Amino acid sequence: MAFTPQAYSTFSFDELIWDCDTFHAEFHYSLSGEGVETKRFVEKLQFTASVTGRIDRERFDSLLVLLGAVAGLSYFKAANPPRIELKVPGFTQAGLDYFRVVLREGMAEYAYRNDLGGPLDPEIVVTEPLATPWAEDTWRDVEGDPLVPIGGGKDSVVSVEALHRVRLHPIQFAVNPNPIIERVARVSGHALISAKRTIDPRLLEINQDGALNGHVPVTAINSLITLAQSRILDAGPVVMSNEHSASEPTLISGDWSINHQWSKSLEAELALQEVIGPQAGLTSEHHFSLLRPFSELRIAGVYAMFPRYHQVATSCNRAFRLNAGDQSWCGECDKCRFVYLVLSNYLAPHQLDAIFGRELLNEEGQIPGFEALLGLDHHKPFECVGTEAESMVALSQTARKPAWASQSVVAHFISLVPTLTDSHSDLEREVYGVHEAPAALPEAYKSARSIFG
Repeated sequence: MAFTPQAYSTFSFDELIWDCDTFHAEFHYSLSGEGVETKRFVEKLQFTASVTGRIDRERFDSLLVLLGAVAGLSYFKAANPPRIELKVPGFTQAGLDYFRVVLREGMAEYAYRNDLGGPLDPEIVVTEPLATPWAEDTWRDVEGDPLVPIGGGKDSVVSVEALHRVRLHPIQFAVNPNPIIERVARVSGHALISAKRTIDPRLLEINQDGALNGHVPVTAINSLITLAQSRILDAGPVVMSNEHSASEPTLISGDWSINHQWSKSLEAELALQEVIGPQAGLTSEHHFSLLRPFSELRIAGVYAMFPRYHQVATSCNRAFRLNAGDQSWCGECDKCRFVYLVLSNYLAPHQLDAIFGRELLNEEGQIPGFEALLGLDHHKPFECVGTEAESMVALSQTARKPAWASQSVVAHFISLVPTLTDSHSDLEREVYGVHEAPAALPEAYKSARSIFG
């Protein structure tokens, strides 16, 4: 039976169930409308259990409420109804405001690509009284070993190695780890713990039957999962690996800014730091990105110094698709092209050939993809790639190296842009500079950044 999104007028976050014996959470949602059958969904989340069996329940429960709302956007998007009802108690005003921001900014790409006419602005109704915010003098200070979300790619490798370098004992964490994440974790030598997120299969069914689909703020969801896991383990801060480049919009349409990476951006980081105090009684130092001041190009330079990861890590999103198995670089996507390009600044052609299994800068069929990265297309790809300036600087510096200049893609751009091999000092300073970062970084972690020189 076809699913008709317009027939649904309300999305509800109906219930949150927590089993303190099994460390298992369930989030219950529904889509309803006049004259149609209500669609009900249950998302399940299995955390790693506390060794002691005791957790800070008040703070944990407050985080779980916020997590349930944000995770629910995966189901809300099926119909984009004009009304959202939050029926679970525990939302503070700050939590509600945060949810509105994530909905508007984190779903901007979804709204744009589904031709919804602008940022999402549904009516949001809280059916229970708002909770009293945690008083600032009760906010818990951060202590304990850091919990570092890892995704199997270069950025989290750099964070783990930076923390290891200053003996901060990172605990690696992943939601639904696959073989790629597991093998990268093993190379680091640090423990890996995980949470299992199970999306209701009924969502996948209606996606096949006509539901709206699109990008959701996955990093915001995973950040809240990691914060909740940190409270279960009584661990230290959640240390993310989001870079400065993630803050640049993918495109601007009129006065509407659309950023595929919004939930990795500085704006998103600050929003989460601001909400966890009043909503969950945690200081802002419980969540920050260690790599925030640095560009993708600079991070790639540090990653290049750790060759033991080069044959096991991958940032290719196709390798992380459902049931993809133990894959590596596909060599056909924007993410592969971008990572190949920035690493070409630091590694020789034969080294990248060994990593990717092909020579992406020597395949003429790759030229349109690299044009998109450089901003020669309508806009940079809807992908987790660096800025157009980074791609231009990376290509310019690669083009100055004799080993790369003769490769067909590089030679094409040298002929297209005669000044490509010139020095572009202003652009290079922008890309290699150290940018603004939130003040929430604990003092002990500042020394970890010395890995960047």
